[in-house]
Amino acid sequence: MSQEPTVESLGSHSEPRSALRGAEDERRADLATRITHRFGIKNGQQEIFDLINKKAYIGGILIAGLILFWWVLITEGNDNIALAPSFLFALNFSHVAITVGAFGLLSSAFKSLSREKGQLLPSLISGAMIIVCVFFIFEPLVYGFFTNELAQSTGLWRTGRLMILFSGVTLCSTFLVEAYLLFWLKTFCESEGINIIEHGEAISINDSPVVE
Repeated sequence: MSQEPTVESLGSHSEPRSALRGAEDERRADLATRITHRFGIKNGQQEIFDLINKKAYIGGILIAGLILFWWVLITEGNDNIALAPSFLFALNFSHVAITVGAFGLLSSAFKSLSREKGQLLPSLISGAMIIVCVFFIFEPLVYGFFTNELAQSTGLWRTGRLMILFSGVTLCSTFLVEAYLLFWLKTFCESEGINIIEHGEAISINDSPVVE
């Protein structure tokens, strides 16, 4: 019965190293194991290549789609950006859209990387960015329905576009980060002489099996 693939500490299969180098090797090996488990890689190196291609391909499609969306519906959306500037820093709609796009992209990236690396600060920053994005997204709706500064239809139009933009950049960032993690795993395996045995039987280092 096969077990989940794991990557053992590199220190047990190499010449003695300093404590600092050994700790770094252990950290990198542990990260490689978590990435392997996250994507359920069981069918060898070719599966890693296929996943990298798939994630990067979809990420590229989303990038092109977001650029087109921005050009058509943000910069050319027939919206007087001088109307109803944001309560935060008096940003106009164009600047708000840039902030939502940038914060959505970074927040998703920080969250995904923090999940694998177990770091606290990126998750805190990601959460704070999400709150700012939510505020900016629904602020035009509040202006449209509860003040006279913006028509209701304009408020709905702005909020709708910001929601689409935020969803798009979040999804795009997720695919790009996953492609990066898989590429890192491929590079790690190649540089450390790790072979992923077919059918999920094991991951070996320098031809020495790790999983019995």
